Amino acid sequence: MRHPFSMQPPYLQYKDYMKQRYGDALFRVPIDFNLGCPNRESDGSGGCTFCNVRGSAAVQTMGKDSVEEQMAEAIRFARDRYGAKKYMAYIQAFSATFGKQQQPMYLDLLDAFDFTAVSIGTRPDCLTPQAYDFLAELNKHIEVWVELGVQTVHDRTLERINRGHDWASSETAIQKLHELGINVAVHVILGLPGETAEDFRQTADTLAALPIDAVKIHNLHIEKGTTLALEHALAPLPVLMEHDFAEHLMDFIRRMPPGIPIMRLTTDTLDEELIAPKWHMAKGQFKDYVIQQMTCREWRQGDLFGRGKKEEPESGSGLKTVETDDGSVTFWNEDYKEHYHSPAGARLEAEEKYIVPGKLKERLEKGDLHLLDVCFGLGYNSLCALDATKQDASSTLSITALEMDRRVVGAAAKNIQTSDSDSFDWKQTLAELYKGQASSIPSQASISILWGDARHTITKLPTQYFDLVFLDAFSTQRNSELWTVDFFKKLKAVMKPDAVLLTYCAAIPVRSGLMEAGFFVGETDPVGRQRGGTLAAMRAEDIDLPLPDHELRMIRETTRGLPYRDPYGVRTNKEILRDRQERIIECKQEDSSNR
Repeated sequence: MRHPFSMQPPYLQYKDYMKQRYGDALFRVPIDFNLGCPNRESDGSGGCTFCNVRGSAAVQTMGKDSVEEQMAEAIRFARDRYGAKKYMAYIQAFSATFGKQQQPMYLDLLDAFDFTAVSIGTRPDCLTPQAYDFLAELNKHIEVWVELGVQTVHDRTLERINRGHDWASSETAIQKLHELGINVAVHVILGLPGETAEDFRQTADTLAALPIDAVKIHNLHIEKGTTLALEHALAPLPVLMEHDFAEHLMDFIRRMPPGIPIMRLTTDTLDEELIAPKWHMAKGQFKDYVIQQMTCREWRQGDLFGRGKKEEPESGSGLKTVETDDGSVTFWNEDYKEHYHSPAGARLEAEEKYIVPGKLKERLEKGDLHLLDVCFGLGYNSLCALDATKQDASSTLSITALEMDRRVVGAAAKNIQTSDSDSFDWKQTLAELYKGQASSIPSQASISILWGDARHTITKLPTQYFDLVFLDAFSTQRNSELWTVDFFKKLKAVMKPDAVLLTYCAAIPVRSGLMEAGFFVGETDPVGRQRGGTLAAMRAEDIDLPLPDHELRMIRETTRGLPYRDPYGVRTNKEILRDRQERIIECKQEDSSNR
């Protein structure tokens, strides 16, 4: 989903860059001169291990024989589908070459249509002195972009994928094209065989130090008809699924100079040709996810470029501070249209919904405790738990918190007031967590935050590790992503055999989902002014208040008991709610037909 906080994209998108540069978006007209690839044999064999016989030919022009047919079809496609007004000729399939026989093809092409610019995809080993002379002359008549297939800066990888050139040739090409005044867009693949996160970082930092004008990022695809596919059949190669690729991608973008456009984030492969990875996010959804995550974590393109000192962003936009009845503050979140806590008392809610029913003090008396705080938010649940450690100095409390929105923690650090009864400075602790620094909390305790979508970050946690889990997401209608059977199963996997989970939520679909995930489910005692919540335990004997019979009947016998589902951990809130509603309708129709 696109996060509403994202008023300004966290990276320079190619379309926005073109509007700034040309006054309007240039729609690409993909053209295939059928030049082949100098890295392949005459029979088509050889070539890069990841490339199939189609090269990078555009899908919309496949089957068109002549260049003129390709242009006419591509222009029609862009005009009809996108309302295109300006065009860029894009010579993309395989690698462009520039011999005397090929040069007239470019000139005739550019004379045939009124292109604003031309982009030519090629390899560094295709850029001969003759090619540089031709491109420099062409650049006098029309703006030329060269999209250079770099892929990586590591020679061992280039050899591993049979690239046919080394990194030095790419570096030389970038410098030479820049000297000639020709724009250079580099192509990079993240996830090449044998490469690590550190390799990706080195590629990013090395390219960022060179005079590049744009970058096009691809995730590695294993396609049918490639050497890589044969390797994968013999021994499966590791590939990056959407969440892990997003982490590497965002780090890469942060290392790019802020003024260059990011032309693309992912690669495209026909479904019938793709072997791996099989993503469950659509291309547009993945882009929205990256924008959401970068925005929430306050990351921007260029904030790691040059490793200079960066100003801290202003946290808390979209949040309205509200004082609750117990004197503690909470926020109103304009995007979710909800408060983070009950207006009856933010701190009170933490105590009465989590600390007391979780029997945290009693647990600490028995020994060390590992706590998982899902949806840290303003931090009251963790901070109240930390404050409880002063009552038993012999035990340690280790807290791991999951939170997507770093801005909320930064805003909380500015607005929460430390109470005289607190054993440590909450404001300082929050400020340190926000900045990723060591926290000044009681010596017998520790706390850390994993930033990101909890559906993904939870998979990075050790199994059977936590004694106690606090689940404090927004309501099921606003944040259903964290109230599904599938997420509950992930929670169960990281809990010890005698652990319990606490949540304020008492919704029937949530309790039903917890039961389906394998938990024993009961209620928590109402405390003070608060309603009772839900306790989910790994063992039946840890349930003090079982669910009433009428509620169990609703769960088992009515559509109210249908839980939320998110089998791949990528659905949006709307998709999850719509899926449940569709299942309710199906069940009612089945009941009606059986009568």
